[in-house]
Amino acid sequence: MRLTRKGVALTAGLVLGSSMVLAPIAFAAETTDAPADYYAPAEGKTGQELKAALHDIIDDHTTLSYSEVKTAIPYTDADPATSGNVILLYTGRSEPNGGDWNREHVWAKSHGDFGTAIGPGTDLHHLRPTDMDVNSSRGNLDFDNGGEELDIAPGNYRDGDSFEPRDEVKGDVARMILYMTVRYEGDDSHPDLEPNDDVENGSAPFHGRLSVLMDWSRSDPPDAFEKNRNEVIFDRFQHNRNPFIDHPEWVDAIWGDPTDPPTDPTDPPTDPTDPPAECGGTSTESTPIGDNRIVTSDIAVSGCPGAASSASTVSVEITHPDRGELSIYLYAPDGSYYVLKRNGDSGANLSETYTVDLDTEDGDGTWTLSVKDYASGNTGTIDSWSLDLA
Repeated sequence: MRLTRKGVALTAGLVLGSSMVLAPIAFAAETTDAPADYYAPAEGKTGQELKAALHDIIDDHTTLSYSEVKTAIPYTDADPATSGNVILLYTGRSEPNGGDWNREHVWAKSHGDFGTAIGPGTDLHHLRPTDMDVNSSRGNLDFDNGGEELDIAPGNYRDGDSFEPRDEVKGDVARMILYMTVRYEGDDSHPDLEPNDDVENGSAPFHGRLSVLMDWSRSDPPDAFEKNRNEVIFDRFQHNRNPFIDHPEWVDAIWGDPTDPPTDPTDPPTDPTDPPAECGGTSTESTPIGDNRIVTSDIAVSGCPGAASSASTVSVEITHPDRGELSIYLYAPDGSYYVLKRNGDSGANLSETYTVDLDTEDGDGTWTLSVKDYASGNTGTIDSWSLDLA
């Protein structure tokens, strides 16, 4: 369930030369909209034209030093329930302003090698307070679904090439990454930051996985805390906004509507399908599962108008010497996804039926089973799978 965080205490901030003067002001925080004409140059545009227009709107802003970021975060990320505390991004825990937390670069600062340089290295729109241990565990990993749950941060997952944050901030993370790709286009002294669908970007100025980030943005829309944070940064510090908080629909307007699961690296979907039964279907097409690959198989459902069942079932048959290497996801026709199985268990092969609450989904359309192999040395096969939405 999405957490709603309201009533954050804010401050007025003035940047004078290289020093920041903060004057507390007392008022009940209310999320507000951008000024009426702020996005006027972007209205009616899509794709790269929209991306370019948004860049021109947000790129001319006040910059902070790295030390000033430490001063600003207690106001941008203030805990509304405990004065003098901040909310940590990945755990949701409340910590004192002067406590043991790090300034997390959500766009990993090694992806483009900008470090803590003024600009991308100090942009408040992607700098958040995090637990030191979780910050270390995330490192410079790209974002993706899957991995083993962190004992130090339940709800967060990590594997060798990616990090998955808790559900309550998945959309926040996505919109921060996509803000950075619009703000930093390489037309100044900073690198051109771009999203892609990879999860091993290293020091290249790229961050992934785009298709998953888009899913996260859609499934976890901006809440009051995120909107309020945008307002504080705009009003008191940088005087620019994250457009994807104000207009989440612009994510799809720029990068498309990703109704397919992650595709890099990937094998093409098998041809579904055996003719679907009413409100369900079966695919018996054998689909090879390669090392460190994502493979997909589709079932097209028709004749099932309206909502699917809250007790829908997905039955999966997989031959594989180590099912612990596999994570399995179900993608609905609208692009939303459901985790059926995470990697980390043990044993050979898999024959399982999963019960999934799909009552918010329309039954008709193409449903996709996505299997991600997280290790090298073993291969397998999706032998068959079936879907019952009734």
